Amino acid sequence: MESELRQHCMGIKEFISKDRFANFIGAELLEVADGAATTKLTIKEHHLNGVDITQGGVLFTLADLAFAAAANSRGKVAVMLTSSASFIKATVCGETIYAKASEISLHKRIATYHVEVTNAKDELIFTLEGTAYRKEIDIPLDK
Repeated sequence: MESELRQHCMGIKEFISKDRFANFIGAELLEVADGAATTKLTIKEHHLNGVDITQGGVLFTLADLAFAAAANSRGKVAVMLTSSASFIKATVCGETIYAKASEISLHKRIATYHVEVTNAKDELIFTLEGTAYRKEIDIPLDK
């Protein structure tokens, strides 16, 4: 059973790794489990906005990647329907940030997730509340 779960999680990681934009900005999926995921990004020059802090879309993208991995971890294709985001603390070049997604509720078609983005000091940077629509399509996992 444990090896099946490990294989399933590896398949989800492979599926999520196809996110071209997350790859483009350098976001990494560190771990995935049923209804949960963690992502990571080290802020670089090209992630900064005009006032030399991390551009909001970068934070959203990192949180969205964790959301996507958590929402798709159940084996069905899931896409974000709605979200609400809060920017709490600025980050700058050189900082490493982490997004942790956790499942709040799970139903046949709809699931909700909470994502917290923190820095290496575990300070809260950004939060995302998201609702996923779960399609009747299985995640294409290579066996």
